[in-house]
Amino acid sequence: MYSIKRKKKVPKKFKFANMCEFEKLDNFLMPSRSNSFSISGTTIKNIRIFEATLARPMTHKLVNNKYKKLIARVTELLTDGDDDGNSFRIALNEIEKFRQEIKNKYRVFLEQKELNFMAKQLSVLQKEAKRQFAELQADLTMNQTNGKNR
Repeated sequence: MYSIKRKKKVPKKFKFANMCEFEKLDNFLMPSRSNSFSISGTTIKNIRIFEATLARPMTHKLVNNKYKKLIARVTELLTDGDDDGNSFRIALNEIEKFRQEIKNKYRVFLEQKELNFMAKQLSVLQKEAKRQFAELQADLTMNQTNGKNR
């Protein structure tokens, strides 16, 4: 359900001197495929949700989809295992990028239990990627030193 009222007084808690103060509040910008929403024939470009209880289901779904894609991509990179270790670096970078995005954008709207679960799984994948990268680097240096001794 929704309603659009054109002449509605803004509550005192939402009255701001300028837009900069409005942007500082924690909010969730609803994503749209066409970069605009059409409600009752009115085109709306941005819908910001300030209430955490309203934003929580949407952020949960959005973060879960991103998380599943990340897990699939990282496991693909880790099993690929190229010769120069580039895939391990890419996997580590993608994990860190996801962590920072969650920390900066969605932390307020997600429950602590969800954050802990994702953090544990990501740390396991990160440790595995670091271990495999270190093994690959050790093998490369071992091969280089053996080649010089001959």
